[in-house]
Amino acid sequence: MTNYHDKQTIRPIHYLGSKLRMLDTIKSAVDIVDNSGGTICDLFSGSGVVSEFMIQYRDVVSVDIQKYSGILSEAAIKHININIDATEITETIKNSSISAELLSSFAELLEYEQKSIALAQNGLLYALYEIIEKGSIYIFMNEPLTDTSDELTKCLDKCVDSLRLKGTESSVDTMITRYYGGLYFSYKQAVELDAIAHYAFSHKGLLKTKLLAALLSTASEIVNTVGKQFAQPLKVKDSTGKLKASLKEKIIRDRSIDTFAVFRDWLDHYLNVGTFCHNLTTLCMDYEAALERLPKEQVKVVYADPPYTRYHYSRYYHVLETICRRDNPAITTTFPNGKGGISRAIYREGRHQSPFCIKTQAEHAFELMFEGVQKLNVPFVLSYSPFDASKAATPRLRSIDQLVDMAYNYYRHVELLSPGSFTHSKLNSADKNFEANHEAELLIVCY
Repeated sequence: MTNYHDKQTIRPIHYLGSKLRMLDTIKSAVDIVDNSGGTICDLFSGSGVVSEFMIQYRDVVSVDIQKYSGILSEAAIKHININIDATEITETIKNSSISAELLSSFAELLEYEQKSIALAQNGLLYALYEIIEKGSIYIFMNEPLTDTSDELTKCLDKCVDSLRLKGTESSVDTMITRYYGGLYFSYKQAVELDAIAHYAFSHKGLLKTKLLAALLSTASEIVNTVGKQFAQPLKVKDSTGKLKASLKEKIIRDRSIDTFAVFRDWLDHYLNVGTFCHNLTTLCMDYEAALERLPKEQVKVVYADPPYTRYHYSRYYHVLETICRRDNPAITTTFPNGKGGISRAIYREGRHQSPFCIKTQAEHAFELMFEGVQKLNVPFVLSYSPFDASKAATPRLRSIDQLVDMAYNYYRHVELLSPGSFTHSKLNSADKNFEANHEAELLIVCY
């Protein structure tokens, strides 16, 4: 096999706190504490960019409790030894019977949406903005809508009737459109994502993984939200209830992106991954369980990038997780007591809530992590983001000083390493968008 050193690592999805700009610094820290080139455990692998980068130099065990993470890592790293053309696959999906069936099932909404976009282009925003606010088929089927226009209600009614007539009102083949169409994607884009998902799940093995990864990357690229996250649909009204005309261009632009063209490009990327002389193992499990499972004789260093704040990462990627799980999840309500109706963001019930994001649990979670790594008797490189308490930056649940003090309980040598000055992507531009700290990350190097 050929080892593709210095291969360009790209971001497979829009990801908060991406390590893309500090990969060289992470590698340097890892090499300092372990010069053997032995296996590294990427304990919170997220979008997989650290695992993808490190596989050029070491065997990697990539760990994350979210299913989409392992799919992205495997697709970006593992070579598929068959000749497949991304354009041919894309055309097959576009011309498939399931694609035609989906277009037929949602025809009323697709036509209405196109008319709404045309109206918006001429300055009449209400119809298109109403789709984003109240166009969820899932909510329409499970909760009475109020103050919805007759036109949108009629289209939703007809689509639901069509789904029930065909027996697909709860089919996984219509899941993306029913749950997320109108809110996060245009109905047309959602239908196309459903068609791609049907094709992906009809395959097995590494080809299925690469098809799913291309689907996830496509969904992340075309989603119509601030910051390309999935925390919530766009808020199309200001505090006075007035429609935000400033969003018009973004809404029309995002919802006009060609889903199949984006998918073809991503699939081509994943199908043409080079071969490596190092091996990848992916584990879909909690960090604590993973540390207990890791073989002591194999892993030589652990790198960890746990969450920093009270904002749960699962909130920002729940759509991707549901696409991977391909189920019909129950959806949470706005308030835990069931009041307030179905959550507008369509959060799945039971989504992972990291203890690192819970004030009363964060300290214990860090203790368990340090203890688990120490039991492996290997060095530990921990990424964490500092904050200036005197500014409006989003507070971290632990300070750098607290983590360094904790590290000394488990390691004799603890050093801080800075990758330089840069700013992480923000949560979004409207909701709790605090000033970012320009030294966005430090590495706590323990050995």
